[in-house]
Amino acid sequence: MMSRPFDRRTLFKHTALFTGAVTGALALPLSIGKAEDLDAWLSNQGGPSLKDQRSPGIIARDEAYWARVRGLYHLQPDVVNLDHGWTNPPPRAAMTELTARARTLEALPAEQLPKQWETISTTKMRAALAAAMNVQPTEIALVRNATEALDTVLLGFPLKAGDEVVCSAHDYYAMLDALEQRRARDGIVLKMINPPVPAPSMNALEALYVDAITSRTRLVLLTHPSNLTGQYLPVRRISEHAHRVGAEVVVDAAQSLGLLDDPLMSLGCDYYGASAHKWLGTPVGLGVLWMRPEHVAKIWPLLPPMKEEKGMARFEWIGTAPEYVNPASIPAIALHAALGASRKAERLKYLSSYLREKITRAFPNARFYASHELSGTLTHVEFQGVDPIALQKRLREQHGILIQGMGGIRSDPSLRAIRISPNVFTARTELDRFVAAASREIPRLEKRG
Repeated sequence: MMSRPFDRRTLFKHTALFTGAVTGALALPLSIGKAEDLDAWLSNQGGPSLKDQRSPGIIARDEAYWARVRGLYHLQPDVVNLDHGWTNPPPRAAMTELTARARTLEALPAEQLPKQWETISTTKMRAALAAAMNVQPTEIALVRNATEALDTVLLGFPLKAGDEVVCSAHDYYAMLDALEQRRARDGIVLKMINPPVPAPSMNALEALYVDAITSRTRLVLLTHPSNLTGQYLPVRRISEHAHRVGAEVVVDAAQSLGLLDDPLMSLGCDYYGASAHKWLGTPVGLGVLWMRPEHVAKIWPLLPPMKEEKGMARFEWIGTAPEYVNPASIPAIALHAALGASRKAERLKYLSSYLREKITRAFPNARFYASHELSGTLTHVEFQGVDPIALQKRLREQHGILIQGMGGIRSDPSLRAIRISPNVFTARTELDRFVAAASREIPRLEKRG
């Protein structure tokens, strides 16, 4: 059984337990312990009010609200950043804390590194991150990114020759590389699903996995959603079927942590890995691994831990590391708590809808890789005859617009889309600017092709 989840009040409490190495307007004050104190802090920085009782769907369309959120960040002014699916910029308060913590640590690392780990990272920051996930702090391991979290499971799960692992051509390449290594080393069998693009329905996706899972299946990898298509999966339904045949489920949630009110328990999985520097908006270098307590002992860590380490701490040993990332993540998690996952998700869904409508009008033959109903944060669109990498380069160099070109995918070479991933503070005018720039560049690239 999973532990009783934390509530939102607990999240505020633990983001408040901040040692305050930084002084100044943007640092979280020591007195924050309640939602009203966090509201006052946000108001002082020009941010939105937590007292706004409008529904997330209404707030999603309020450009003034999200402009105030934008004011909490230090962004590069000459770039329209539409590539937040890779990494999100942290808020200014986190950047301020990051630089101060780095100076303090690097000036006396032998003392400051263990001190910051013991007094902040493994206590205050761990509790805040666990609360954002609705789990207990003892159930998570602090790692560097989703790849480290998920490869811990994929490489450490007990498998022998002939055991089956179900995965998808649209899983992240680092996870597939780990499974290929298990196949070469241990003789496991990979059952690779090739989902249709776009998928017609959640039922159709579920059926693909149900057909692939057999009595010999030991592990199922599910990506939620796919980095390559933006497609969500019916994770809970697939998990239930896998459990009925004795298989276990590992979820790559790099693209959904921070956008679901109940990001983990709602999935019904056994293992869960994600990066906090995507939609939770922490500085780069923080990931998280969770697993059901009954599975912890059987997973081999990536690096051998010290003998006295127990529980999830077994998966945290990486040697000397830039410890200042963890304390600097607390202001970012506090801002996430203030905005709320549902508001963020609705805003991104609204921007995705707005963008799709603009693209469809400008390019009637554009091909989206997932329907609007089955996707959310990521918009993948293919323009026939256009090299997505060339389009990415043209938009960046000629228009100061950053998107992601998705070409040359080893697991599915047919994918040739660009990925557009705005942030919650992205303005509609920036999406208009992208469509206008694409309208100028795409005809030139089509003629070249």
